[in-house]
Amino acid sequence: MPRLARWLAALLFLSVHSPALAEGQFIDIAPKNQGEVELVLDTLDASIANADTKLPAIVMMLHGDEAHRFLRNNYTDNKSIVDQAAKLAAYQVIKVQICATWMRMNGYQQTDLFPFVESVPLGAAELARLADEEGYTEFTVDL
Repeated sequence: MPRLARWLAALLFLSVHSPALAEGQFIDIAPKNQGEVELVLDTLDASIANADTKLPAIVMMLHGDEAHRFLRNNYTDNKSIVDQAAKLAAYQVIKVQICATWMRMNGYQQTDLFPFVESVPLGAAELARLADEEGYTEFTVDL
């Protein structure tokens, strides 16, 4: 099992069994390629099949090149990833968020996003807000 898959599996186990993590987690992940995005989603997908209880939502903040995969005009090339992320969002396993500042800098608008992808004004500020106001625990994954 690759390092990231082991790490996510351990995180999910802890989130179910640790009251301190029960509020939720956000993961700052910067996947460098489609395989890394798929690894994250596959690990989370497997978690819903193996969980005895509802998992707390994990926020996946997209604020770089990986965000291109979640734009409507790139759906054909990223269908499996987008469909899997939409399923995980429907099961409330993940919240997919994209930095609106990144979107503006790259010429995208809210209408370019899928309904399950939420834009936030500034990704870094939203991560800080999740930690400070909503009790989320930050996990940074260096892929």
